[in-house]
Amino acid sequence: MDEIIIQPALHNAIGGIVVLAAIVTVLLNWRSLATLKTAGDTDSPRNPSLGNWQNAALIAFQIALMVQALIGIKLLDQGLGTVQKYVHYLGGLGALGLVMLYYWLPKRDAADSSRKALGLTVASLAFVLMTFVIGGLYVRGDLS
Repeated sequence: MDEIIIQPALHNAIGGIVVLAAIVTVLLNWRSLATLKTAGDTDSPRNPSLGNWQNAALIAFQIALMVQALIGIKLLDQGLGTVQKYVHYLGGLGALGLVMLYYWLPKRDAADSSRKALGLTVASLAFVLMTFVIGGLYVRGDLS
């Protein structure tokens, strides 16, 4: 593993994918909740699970966050980014923790499940954007 050298540009590219995955996940969760509300179907069915696209988006988002975290750990191992490591820990792993929290929360029905998924993915998107923007500013030298 030590012989493998990761370029910081890969971390930035995967960061862009993470931001895109977060936005898509938020939009799918918002659309699902809006569809439930307009259909007047907020209490039924009693099935608290998300739709297939929402589940796929949540899984893809989590995988992207994990890949990004692993690449970031390797860059830290190479001696890069030590100044901004806490921003990355908070932003990247905080975002992953928020998404994973969804699976631990109790859900009463489809609307409750969609509300919790939307709230947690919006909060996660905020963490992802914070990390992506601050990391970009550090790389460009605007923050030092």
